[in-house]
Amino acid sequence: MKQQKGATLITVSVILVIVTLLGTIAVKMGIVGLKIATNSQVNALLLENSDSALFNIENPAEVERQLALDGMFAYFNSAANANDELVFCYRASENSFFKLSKASAITEDGSTLKIGVDGFCKANQFAMGRSAVLSQVYLTKNATTSTPFGGVPKGTSLGQSNVPVTMHNIGATVISVLPSFAGATTTQIENCFKQRASAVGACFDGLGIPYNMQHSDYTVGGQPKLVS
Repeated sequence: MKQQKGATLITVSVILVIVTLLGTIAVKMGIVGLKIATNSQVNALLLENSDSALFNIENPAEVERQLALDGMFAYFNSAANANDELVFCYRASENSFFKLSKASAITEDGSTLKIGVDGFCKANQFAMGRSAVLSQVYLTKNATTSTPFGGVPKGTSLGQSNVPVTMHNIGATVISVLPSFAGATTTQIENCFKQRASAVGACFDGLGIPYNMQHSDYTVGGQPKLVS
């Protein structure tokens, strides 16, 4: 009788071990599945915000406005600004997509004081109403040669058009981040945004913050229209 009780105890113990292992495996698989689903949602959210910023840059109704003296494309009319990165935060609370008074410039030497620091995203300046994603736009003038008279508006004569006679090859980079998914401080996040576009991704990588970076090149001015 004692031997039978001992065999039962061993059998029950083995069953308990197997059940525990199966439960542990199931929990781990559930956690992995949850992480995959969460990462997919995060990536989709970041991509949506980056695309939204690019759509605003490409908005045909705004191109002529942005060629005006205080527009984002007109900033590069001056040779003194040709090597700058014009930076501004894509803020849901703003009535307009771009304001020169809410933009900043990063010069070749990394200085951010040329036109102030109001363009850099603060940790509470979200790109959408859900208060989750920060998106910052970087504009640069690409060093490419335009075709002869490519900056002249079609159907007009030089000096006879109200459209600015300019044509630029503009590169637009948008980086969107989800700061709530990392333990980075507000200061660390804001300092990353003050770096040039070529370095900001590595900065967020170092902080372990999920981010999405989108880039598009455009020919702007002359017609006026935007050609990607």
